[in-house]
Amino acid sequence: MTCIAITNQKGGVAKTTTAVNLSAGLLSLGKKVLLVDSDPQANATSHLGFSGKELQKTLDNLYYEEELAPGDVILARDGLDLIPAGEPLAYAQQKLAGVPAREKILMEKLQPVRDTYDYIIIDCPPNLGFLTINAFTTASDMLVVIKPEYFALEGLRRISKTARLVQKRLNPQLHISGYLLANVDARKKQHKQIRTSLREAFPDKVLETVIRTNANLSNCTARGQTIFEYDPSCYGAIDYMNLAQEVAGHYG
Repeated sequence: MTCIAITNQKGGVAKTTTAVNLSAGLLSLGKKVLLVDSDPQANATSHLGFSGKELQKTLDNLYYEEELAPGDVILARDGLDLIPAGEPLAYAQQKLAGVPAREKILMEKLQPVRDTYDYIIIDCPPNLGFLTINAFTTASDMLVVIKPEYFALEGLRRISKTARLVQKRLNPQLHISGYLLANVDARKKQHKQIRTSLREAFPDKVLETVIRTNANLSNCTARGQTIFEYDPSCYGAIDYMNLAQEVAGHYG
């Protein structure tokens, strides 16, 4: 089983779009996938057509209720399993203050179902706080989604520093498996230059797949659908299928 944390400390970089559609792409390749929405904004949850406000049990319950098991929270959606998020998740750090080894709660909670899946995909919040650290402690790999802008390298250095600290203190198995460029417009010279700079700086980390700018990726979010359900022939679907194939190929 491979557990991948989809992350970036910034919002608006297509992180949740990637978590949802990578999960759906892996599912279409015959993989058993669990998507964990670890963002209090619950964007991955709504992307799949659920409302965190209407659900009785979400990821925050899994954090707070000691006896609760993953199966009590998981929602099944057309073969894709989801642990949804809700607004109370935003208060996890305060509510769990003083709890021993609280950085390992998610890892321990998901342990009983790890062998059930080929992939667990965790959609992290757009920061490097408590919930993201829990995701990093749980994951074997990090996939960093990058918007092609000049401050991207600075952000990668911060994420890499955090990853090294987690690897040293909490999870020796964690490593950065790749950097994914999203929202790419091939017509823009700046985007080409940034892609080249990233490949020069991290020759073994930048994924071959890029996610091109495509309006359908926003439209499917509003419809509560994956890109494969909304328009399986568009550029967005092609790019995310390429990503799923690259990820599956990387992990055998």
